[in-house]
Amino acid sequence: MMAMRHSLIRISLLALLAASGVSTMLVAACAGSEDDGAQAPREAGADAPLLGDASGDAAEAGASLGDPCGDPAGLQAGAPWPLRGGCPKRAGYSAAGGPVTATVKWSLLADAGATSPAISANGLVWVGTNEGDVIAVSPAGALLASLPTGAAVTSSPAIAASGFTIIGSTNGKLYAVDRVTHAPDAGADSGDDDADVAPTARSIFELAVGPVASSPVIGADGTIYVGTTDGKLVAVAADGSGSSWSVTTNDTSGSSPCIAADGTIYVGSSDGHLYAVTPEGSIKWSYQASGAVTGSPVVGGDETVYVGSSDGTLHAVTPDGSRLWTFATGGPISGSAAVRAGVVYVGSADKKLHAVATTDGVEAWSYATQGIVATPVVGADGSVYVGSTDGRIYVVRPTGSLFFAVNVKGRVSSAPAIGADGTLYVTTDTALVAVGP
Repeated sequence: MMAMRHSLIRISLLALLAASGVSTMLVAACAGSEDDGAQAPREAGADAPLLGDASGDAAEAGASLGDPCGDPAGLQAGAPWPLRGGCPKRAGYSAAGGPVTATVKWSLLADAGATSPAISANGLVWVGTNEGDVIAVSPAGALLASLPTGAAVTSSPAIAASGFTIIGSTNGKLYAVDRVTHAPDAGADSGDDDADVAPTARSIFELAVGPVASSPVIGADGTIYVGTTDGKLVAVAADGSGSSWSVTTNDTSGSSPCIAADGTIYVGSSDGHLYAVTPEGSIKWSYQASGAVTGSPVVGGDETVYVGSSDGTLHAVTPDGSRLWTFATGGPISGSAAVRAGVVYVGSADKKLHAVATTDGVEAWSYATQGIVATPVVGADGSVYVGSTDGRIYVVRPTGSLFFAVNVKGRVSSAPAIGADGTLYVTTDTALVAVGP
């Protein structure tokens, strides 16, 4: 029997942008720049020549990756980007290359800017919306399914080994969502008013855990770990039958937990601490940062934990909770870092992307944008993909020079995701946008 479709959500697919309508920018590189002013991009066509790499300090591209992922057994096999940060460590590294062209493939109207996309093995892109829906979008940009939760979904999804999408809502529930349960009506292709209404997705389970703004992470045994904005880190059984334990973190902002190679769960808090928690629910240690921790911690190949704080400091913390080094940016860090091959990349409210050596916290270069820089991700060749509240996605070479930038026509405040074919998916405050490949 066809499931009931709700009438409130109407997310329209924009027409494929004509080549002449896609604005791209080639911006002069600013490796090692000390200028606090943002660079003015010059507009160019999508076929404009690309900038070469800048000279000067380069990222440590030859350094060992170590284990950049952790144990992905709890995540869907074959999913190119199963959760925010790409893997349980949330290191933001993709073994696939990202886009090499500044082409906007499609844009789907959706107020999804608070969430980061997850991509399943069959290429479906999942995000939440501020209107309160969890949506599934095809690789071609078609809206396939939607589950209404009745409250804003600012959580980012995770694709479990079962293939179900795990995501939280500010209504206090954690959901497991299956894709569309019925085909759209014939009218969906006929121009009817119903053409914009998504078929209803199926809720596999709904478990009350507390309001969720973070991205769940899934352990190798299927246990789901999720932070709540009423100050808890909660461990949930893989089948959603209940919670195993909860730990008080005092967090009210929605820091997302990550999992190290040894199973330790790390999560930040607005109380200014980084917490290390055992899989059994005991706090191993807490680290005092120099400000509130709102972004997710990430774990590098050598198991060092990197986390930013609201006073603009990036902290490198050893697995035993000791401070390795700190690096000061020029503004608050609200997102997460990405780490690859001896370099940690972090965006800041100082409008810059910073590249910092993992060994000693010394900056290799910085790249200035015209807005607050969000969470970056790194492709297989070391290129860094990052959005800014200036409405652009920047692709920066490992040496700090610009490869290209794309106007995505909306503020970017979350991390992008890289698909198996190199397409970059990014949420803005107005749309879900596909760039490349």
